[in-house]
Amino acid sequence: MAVSELCCTELDKILHKRALQPVFQPILNLQDGTVIAYEALIRGPSDSPLHSPLQLFKTALGCGQLEQLEMLCRELSIESFAKAELNSKLFLNVNPLILLTADHPSGLTKQLLKAAQIDPSEVVIEISEQYQVEDAGLLVKAVQHYRELGFQIAIDDLGSGFSGLKLWSELQPDIVKIDRHFISELDKDLTKQAFVRNIVSLAKAIGATVVAEGIETAEELRWCRELGADLGQGYLLGRPQASFADPQRCRTLFSTELHSEISSEQVEALLLEVAAVSPQQTVAQAAALFQSDSQLQSLPVVEQGRPVGLICRTDLQALLAQPFGRALYEKKSLASVMNRQPVVVEISATLEEVSQRVADDEHNAASWFFIICRQGEYCGLGSVRALLKQISERKLQLARYANPLTLLPGNEPIYQRIDKLLRQKANFAVAYLDLNHFKPYNDIYGYSKGDAVLLLIAELLQQHSSSQSFVGHIGGDDFVLIAEPDECETLCRQVVQLFSKRIALYYRQEDLRLGGITALSRNGDSRFYPLLSLAVGIAHPDPAQCFSHHDVATLSAAAKQEAKRLGGNSIFISRRRGPERQHINVLAGPSVA
Repeated sequence: MAVSELCCTELDKILHKRALQPVFQPILNLQDGTVIAYEALIRGPSDSPLHSPLQLFKTALGCGQLEQLEMLCRELSIESFAKAELNSKLFLNVNPLILLTADHPSGLTKQLLKAAQIDPSEVVIEISEQYQVEDAGLLVKAVQHYRELGFQIAIDDLGSGFSGLKLWSELQPDIVKIDRHFISELDKDLTKQAFVRNIVSLAKAIGATVVAEGIETAEELRWCRELGADLGQGYLLGRPQASFADPQRCRTLFSTELHSEISSEQVEALLLEVAAVSPQQTVAQAAALFQSDSQLQSLPVVEQGRPVGLICRTDLQALLAQPFGRALYEKKSLASVMNRQPVVVEISATLEEVSQRVADDEHNAASWFFIICRQGEYCGLGSVRALLKQISERKLQLARYANPLTLLPGNEPIYQRIDKLLRQKANFAVAYLDLNHFKPYNDIYGYSKGDAVLLLIAELLQQHSSSQSFVGHIGGDDFVLIAEPDECETLCRQVVQLFSKRIALYYRQEDLRLGGITALSRNGDSRFYPLLSLAVGIAHPDPAQCFSHHDVATLSAAAKQEAKRLGGNSIFISRRRGPERQHINVLAGPSVA
């Protein structure tokens, strides 16, 4: 690689003065926002042409000083990490080309860690796949040497190079990092979603931890979580910096971004930048503006930055079309003819709020536009047509999330409701309802009868729940009720009591007389199963202990299992307010029996 003599001289100076700045980017657990580790990165002097790490390492490779640079980076990073005395892991980037050099100082990294009083088990050696290695066997041997010293191994930039899964299978890494290319706009790209989903699935099969790199938006964060990535890093969660990011601040930021309203739910998504006119301008001037732009349908009238009215094309045309209309109105000010009571909304308002405002407004029934402000200052216009379209699309999306049999909300709306309540720190309970012995009933009576039983449960839940409660259908014979704690327990007791009486209508008389049916078990043995009954587990999540719907699901599922152990129509009310957390062994890798 051709590198100028000037660059090599600059690199010599940097290495001699040890003029490198380690920076550290936090890596977070995507379940609760806990900082699990920090990745050590490096920057050259701010006033140097080698400030950029890309240019720095490119120059070192061309000048034959890559190994000296790598070892200095490692030494400075370990020193800084040790001084911080953090209860977390350290990710160290290692160029695989260095591992293959015959004179690479064996055990030097371990010596540095020993001097810094850091155990190798707290360090992850991160190998980038972007550097193509010809001798994979030699690389595997070098990696195994690090593993025997007690380090964990991560593959970085998975998917960015040519070797990909082949390198993964040969190195058997403890951690796999998915390149930011596949995380960028993950929420909009079905191909990227499929890639991430498959990588996560493969990683789980071999016990590897998955890190999603380059998370920059709340939507990307949510998709990484939903697709099963264990850890995440990126500018959204924390930028690389010389000082270590505060773990509590990272956790708060994580929670805020995770639960933030997506832009499509806010009126800002509908903002149209339309130049305003002043109330002193004339009708003729406004008419000229409409004539010059066929797409322009409304003009906001603004005075000292604040909206005072609205001029609509159709209204103005009707005014001028009257007999002697132009003679009467062209020279008049807009203040004399404008609509003085337009609908004005804040840019942070939700689509539902704006829709309600537009629907309730009696003065502007024929208006297709409203004004959008930020703290009272004019920003732009919003289209009622675009608003209706956006709301319709959201309703269609929710319909796709509904259970096709009961039409009750499915998993995604259930998760959203729970996360919203946690975000609001609301006092709520979640009941998980599950049928006992539903499969053998389906086998004997058929799916149409089984569906009728599921519809019965849905009907009972909906009939007896209040307008403030939420009923969802997870799938199969699993239902969820979300309500205030007292209401949740009362409603569940009503549903169980009514179900125990009405279920008799779904059996033949002979089976009722016997008290159940005989069917094949999952093992193929003939068994007697009593009449269908409901097992209900009720959990009362504490928003201070539960950080997402995953935590609440763990609580409610455990409560349901206790209810099933009781047998028959039963309700179990859990006293646990939060999940048991095992901090945090997600990087420990697969256990060996």
